[in-house]
Amino acid sequence: MTAATALRRIEGLPPGLLDVAASALNDWLGAPTLLRLKGRERAPILISVLLHGNETSGWDGLRQVLRRHAAALPRDLLILIGNVEAAAAGVRTLPGQMDFNRIWRPASGIGIEVLAGVADEPLLAVVDLHNNTGKNPPYAVLTDLSPGSLGLACLYDSGVGVLVEEPDTVLTRAFAGRAPSIALELGPVADAEAVPRAARFLDRLLAVGEVPAGHMDDLRLFRTLARVHPPADAAFGFAGVGEGDLDLVLDAGMEASNFRALPAGAEFGVARNGFSLRVLDNQHRDVTDRFLKVRDRRILAAAPLIPAMYTTDENVIRQDCLCYLMAPI
Repeated sequence: MTAATALRRIEGLPPGLLDVAASALNDWLGAPTLLRLKGRERAPILISVLLHGNETSGWDGLRQVLRRHAAALPRDLLILIGNVEAAAAGVRTLPGQMDFNRIWRPASGIGIEVLAGVADEPLLAVVDLHNNTGKNPPYAVLTDLSPGSLGLACLYDSGVGVLVEEPDTVLTRAFAGRAPSIALELGPVADAEAVPRAARFLDRLLAVGEVPAGHMDDLRLFRTLARVHPPADAAFGFAGVGEGDLDLVLDAGMEASNFRALPAGAEFGVARNGFSLRVLDNQHRDVTDRFLKVRDRRILAAAPLIPAMYTTDENVIRQDCLCYLMAPI
């Protein structure tokens, strides 16, 4: 399957679907699917799950909520079930696929069909459910600071919001200015609270008649400044794991510093063979010297900084980045 695979549309909830684990959805649905469920109120909420196939807590939390409302939903729902083939393989994205969370601006693949399919809908809100990659606290991802989007973040029990300007190809960005939109990082899949966290948020959202207005001082807010990447042609890995032939030997322990302020001089790893990490800002400009420096082959923070989403998953690093760098708002 590729990002060009046709979207399947289903009216109503297929019997037995709520008993199906994410890993088996491809057998049931065969393609990314947009479900339309009728409720008492007509302004629908668009909920997306499994844009990354191994981020399953959103689907599991949504199943719990839909079971509780089996008799009648408070309002219409549009449910996008995303990369079911990657979910069957237990991976974020299959080789050769586009990242389903990077197909919305400009729209491509199923993004075109989804946006066309909901173009005339009077959406109450848009919610995109994800699991954290790496050891991060749960948090809300905002692409704007409108009262509605802040209000959605305030319904989430993390109390933390991150304003992300880049990448700008995510689903929630496609709805900016049209409906309050938010992505929720629920915690790692292994976190026992990730599924209840999703269910609690959806229950709260279904219980409101309209999205409450939120304010910036209601949350602990950050803004992403830049993303950190290894060069595409660099062999990289982590200290203590077959590091003999690597161009970059990165510090896996840095993952524990996500969302924590680090001083100048904090070490990210060791640079070899003329390679080092590269930092790009939200306009894709190289700002490495602003954030990192190399001294005696050690890659060091050039100034105090706050990392987020630092991961040791090498596939994610190749597909996305090593980490983000943030500042408080």
